[in-house]
Amino acid sequence: MTATAWEAWVEGLPPRPGAYWLALCLPRPTLLTVAARRVRWPAGLYLYTGSARGPGGIRARLGRHLRGRGRGPWHVDALRAVAVPVAWGWTTVPAPAARPWECLWAQAWAAQPGAFVPQPGFGASDCRAGCPAHAVGWPEPCPPGLVDHLLA
Repeated sequence: MTATAWEAWVEGLPPRPGAYWLALCLPRPTLLTVAARRVRWPAGLYLYTGSARGPGGIRARLGRHLRGRGRGPWHVDALRAVAVPVAWGWTTVPAPAARPWECLWAQAWAAQPGAFVPQPGFGASDCRAGCPAHAVGWPEPCPPGLVDHLLA
C-alpha cells in the first residue's frame, strides 16, 4: 500500500500517549544497517514494540511507521523500509507493572518457542527493564501473495 493508502487506518488511531506493537513481514533476507551495525535479518515475521509519548501520541508514532515515511532516529525505520506491516495494536492504559508495556510485550514474545532476537538492542537503546531488544522475530515465510498485495 502507498503511504496515502494507510491514511484511513491512521485516522482511527488515538492521538493520546501510549504503547504500540507492529507486526512486519520481511519477505527476503536483508542486511539492515542500524546504529552503525550491519546485521543480516532472515526473512520472516517480526514484532516490534515501542512507546508513543510525544505530540500526537499513538496516531503520530504508529501512523509514521504504517505510512513508511520514517528515515529518522528510530531503529524500526530501517526495518520498515524493507518490511510490510501486517498487523498492529496499541494501548493507552497504564502498564499493570513497574515495566512499561513495550517491555512486557517484548519479553513475553522473546520467551515464545522459535522466537529469536535478530539484533540485540534493536529499538531498546533507552530500555531500563533489561529487554534484549524491542524487536522479536520468527523465521516463518510471509504468506504467499501477502506482501505483493500490500505493496500494490
